[in-house]
Amino acid sequence: MGYCKHLLDNLKSRLLLLTLLTILLGGVEAGVEADYRGTLKSDIDAIIDSPSTPAAVWGVRIEDSESGEVVYSRNGDTPFIPASVTKLITTAVALDHLGPDYTFTTHLQFPVNGDLYIIGGGDPTLGTAEGAGGRSFLDGWAEQLAKQGVDRVKGDIVGVDALFVEEPQGAGWAWDDASYPFAAQPSALTVNGGTVGYIIDKNRKQRLKKSQVHLYPKSEYMEVVTQTTAEKSRLHIRRKQGSNQFVVEMPEKMRKNPKLSGKVTVDNPTLYTATLFREALERAGVKVEGEARDGDEIGSRQISNNSDATLVWTHHSKPLKEILPLANKRSINLVAENILRATGVRRGRAGEIKRAGSVARGVKTVDRFMAERNIKPYRYKQVDGSGLSRYNLFRPADIVSVLRSMQSHPQAKVFHNSLSRAGHDGTLRWRFNETPLEGRVWGKTGTLSAVRAVAGYLKTPKGRELTFAIMANNYPFGSRKIRNRIDSILLKSAEWADRSQK
Repeated sequence: MGYCKHLLDNLKSRLLLLTLLTILLGGVEAGVEADYRGTLKSDIDAIIDSPSTPAAVWGVRIEDSESGEVVYSRNGDTPFIPASVTKLITTAVALDHLGPDYTFTTHLQFPVNGDLYIIGGGDPTLGTAEGAGGRSFLDGWAEQLAKQGVDRVKGDIVGVDALFVEEPQGAGWAWDDASYPFAAQPSALTVNGGTVGYIIDKNRKQRLKKSQVHLYPKSEYMEVVTQTTAEKSRLHIRRKQGSNQFVVEMPEKMRKNPKLSGKVTVDNPTLYTATLFREALERAGVKVEGEARDGDEIGSRQISNNSDATLVWTHHSKPLKEILPLANKRSINLVAENILRATGVRRGRAGEIKRAGSVARGVKTVDRFMAERNIKPYRYKQVDGSGLSRYNLFRPADIVSVLRSMQSHPQAKVFHNSLSRAGHDGTLRWRFNETPLEGRVWGKTGTLSAVRAVAGYLKTPKGRELTFAIMANNYPFGSRKIRNRIDSILLKSAEWADRSQK
């Protein structure tokens, strides 16, 4: 009996010792975790508070993708200007609302009055390398009509953009950006991304001539104006506000022969499309007696819903899942703008337009999407689809919440594949090269004057996943320093995550 009691006491002692060791070791492990976290906070604080980047206001939120544990936060619940990070919200909402296989459709119709209608479906890729390619696309349509026996259009070539409310410039867009391709006018009917290309070949010793300015596609739509100025030291190209005058300003004295190429926006993309198609028909031998016109002049909604019209041709864009990377990888603003408007369209049972798409109606769809994620409308402000406006405001914590929700979304893979990958493609192509995070960061960047941002996902070398949103606003110096600090924050976070991995 005494021997059994001795064994029992010995077993109790060992169990007590084991319990104490477990508690002690757990405490040590928790202490190490806390120490690592303290180190991460001090490391990121040192990066953000660097004397070399004074005045910048930072918003940072980093969470463990699986648990939702907040790894680091600085002003995570403060609204910031997100720039093109806004596209993450726009594309997530579009994928959720429209679905991955949604396509934009463009129709050709011959109504009874003899006009030929091009009815836009909001396709932002029409006539681009990513959609149906440029002038050759319109030439193909014209040649197809000619093959069907159409040799004359007695009326006008009418461009119809009734699917979207006419909003040529977003709220808060800078008026002096209007010539640049990133500020192309959103429209339900647009080709070539709402732009015209140019090549200028000029001898600096000779006066600039119109014949040295080449526009493509060649069209009567744009008027070339050349000017000489003593105020500038280089060629300056712009589109005159509210017109389609392509103005080239050449300084009186130039140091070298310029050879410039690029793109400028067009005013009224709908009329531009109709004009290009009229010219394509003429080249195909189809005589057009009327003019190119914007359907707004004669009531676009009635045209779109005209049941007496004969459908001649329908063009479908690539599915949405293949268009999203144009917004998230390449950051094409027009794509995001048209996508947002498409989420606000409502059609009837017969396909007729009941409610045209607009920014405001698209944002209503955003509001419903955010409410499903318990993000209240007062926490953010969205006024466009692309992030070009400085009126947009989002909190880093809410962007992270949306990103984490998309990881469990039925279209999680499609969304993830639309993002730029560090060192591989898109706007992250040249970031994190030859670092532990090369190929391990997927996200969307954002840049405006005094605004730099990035949000997305990272996977550490040991496999831990973090979701992040980092934004810097209001700094009175170049963006390179801010970009380098953002990258340093993510590198430190990945290093910490692997060191603290259990």
